[in-house]
Amino acid sequence: MQKNKIKVVDNFLSDNEFEKIKNVMEGADFPWYWQLHSHTDIVDEKFIGDNVPQLTHGFVEDRKSISDWFNLFLSSSCFSKLNVQILNKLKANCNYKTTNQKVGWFHTDYSGEDIIKDITTSIFYLNSNNGGTKFQDSTFVNSVANRMVTFDCSTKHAPVSCTDENRRIVVNMNYYIVK
Repeated sequence: MQKNKIKVVDNFLSDNEFEKIKNVMEGADFPWYWQLHSHTDIVDEKFIGDNVPQLTHGFVEDRKSISDWFNLFLSSSCFSKLNVQILNKLKANCNYKTTNQKVGWFHTDYSGEDIIKDITTSIFYLNSNNGGTKFQDSTFVNSVANRMVTFDCSTKHAPVSCTDENRRIVVNMNYYIVK
């Protein structure tokens, strides 16, 4: 992935694959976990962040599956379509609607030049709403169900809350691609 290039693909998965993932993750049996701050960082030993709570579900952390629900993605064509060689992290975020749209903390999913070298980030939108992802260069990608946005991991981005639906659900992926 070229630095600063943002690629958007609509209808990323087939209707059947997408509906399977969406129905499970929006269902009553899917486990979500409370996270006090959606995006945080430490600067000069002080906590900074956007103070927006969210629900999360980790599927993969440090290249290891940490969830029995990982097969939901593993059994789809998602990783082959992204040309994933090594999956570093896979995490879902569920944010409740807000009264006014809020732009979260601009961040990268990893920090440090050595850590993010050659890592690609993708965000998969599970539902359509008026929220999205804002990039530091002012590019805005709307939350559209079954949309995949892909960019270099060093690209700073921020979540934008929705006001028109009960929740905004995305799946973040960080990975090395096959070269």
